[in-house]
Amino acid sequence: MAYRIELEKENFKFSSSHFTIFGEGQAERLHGHNYYASCEIWIDSVDPKLGLAFDFNLVKPMIREITASLDEYVLIPSSSPYLQVESVGASVRVRFAAKEYVFPSEDTRLLPVVNITSEELARHITEELVARLKAMPGTAHRIREVQVGVQESRGQTVFYQVCLTKER
Repeated sequence: MAYRIELEKENFKFSSSHFTIFGEGQAERLHGHNYYASCEIWIDSVDPKLGLAFDFNLVKPMIREITASLDEYVLIPSSSPYLQVESVGASVRVRFAAKEYVFPSEDTRLLPVVNITSEELARHITEELVARLKAMPGTAHRIREVQVGVQESRGQTVFYQVCLTKER
């Protein structure tokens, strides 16, 4: 027995700039997307006294906080073997092949990923959400799986799924 809860709200949207790296010396030009995140949570059982999986109003703000932390920033992968990233005063300097970018630090988010792709963004958001869900009292033990989708453009969504029952 399992329940699947799907959360997809307009305010899970985030707009960001990035460039995707395709290999040594090959990358897209700097551009932006209006991304949309969605979440599915599989839960083994509901609270027997309430017939309730969990309070959705506790989870929705978690997702919104994560997506808001990416909204209106230039996203830079801090784990890429192809980039040199350094903070210089109030700026972030990024070197890729023959290109050099300089962004204001306050407009830049360094993410612990190897590339800014829908795949890596879905994984990053899922891992952030799972960490928060595990700290949610009274519910974490019933959560079986968490999946986050990141839609980069209409009809193009990547999903990343984590099974929590194996982690116990």
